Amino acid sequence: MAQFKGRPKLTRASKKKTFKERLIAEVRGYAEALALAFLIVTFVFNTVGVVGSSMRPNLNGGVGSRNILQSLLTGDRVFIPKYDNWLRRIGILGPFRRGEVVVVREPANAPTAQERSRRPFFIKRIIGIPGDHIRLEAGQVYVNGHPMDQSFISSTGEITPDAIDFPLVVAEGGKVTGMAVRFVTTIRGTPIPQLSRTSSRPQPIDVNDPRVQLYYGTTIDTLAPVPDNAPDSEPFVLDLIVPDKHYFIMGDNRQSSRGGSEDSRFFGPVRAITVAGKATAIIWPPRRDGDWNWRGLRPPEAFSAIPDPPP
Repeated sequence: MAQFKGRPKLTRASKKKTFKERLIAEVRGYAEALALAFLIVTFVFNTVGVVGSSMRPNLNGGVGSRNILQSLLTGDRVFIPKYDNWLRRIGILGPFRRGEVVVVREPANAPTAQERSRRPFFIKRIIGIPGDHIRLEAGQVYVNGHPMDQSFISSTGEITPDAIDFPLVVAEGGKVTGMAVRFVTTIRGTPIPQLSRTSSRPQPIDVNDPRVQLYYGTTIDTLAPVPDNAPDSEPFVLDLIVPDKHYFIMGDNRQSSRGGSEDSRFFGPVRAITVAGKATAIIWPPRRDGDWNWRGLRPPEAFSAIPDPPP
């Protein structure tokens, strides 16, 4: 006799999901993907597009900063290991090294920050670390008294550093009383500093002038002691000493006629906390001008010759 079999029970998997259940599953999938992406971007790695000309000739910023989208599509894209930065912040790794390329939040006292509400990130090279003595004479960078080999920016012939003196100060009685800097005014009425060229030194401005304090207040606070043989009431270049938890940064493009960099020469050393990460390699585009563009971004050999700062 055939045994009657009842209707098979519906399992959980075979039940038809309601609209609410499908919606929850869909939203949860997107939320998990977004959470994973957030964790990766925050703690693992990120990529940053180079915009503008401030790092030429070593980084290509695409068609120019006036067309951000086209710049991002045509410029170099660099790889940023975020875990490296977090390990530095909790003290497992030491400070960044001279010559490394870093992504930095634009300081509030940067000239371009005075006329816009947002403060984007930009890419620069670390020139001085805490304790270093920095100065520029006729465009030549001195770190701890050592004239740095700048062929890594000038050897291609594309960039010739401007003959800039920085920081150019005036002292009286062994005390800095002014900075030799020129200001120009934008259409909106914002004063913007111009770097002092060796061939055309501007009249010094009192250190308490609001314009000087805005852009160079931190620089003045970090100046080395005035030497005994310093000229009285005449401009001269005086070392600045990079303070603790700060970096002195510069772009590789130091020629104003080719869209030169806005950097620590305009707003002083930057706080270490504003560094968002170190660029370790160019990952896009793979080829440029018929040659491979993929490459690591290690500090140029010139930085290995810099001595330790004086005690």
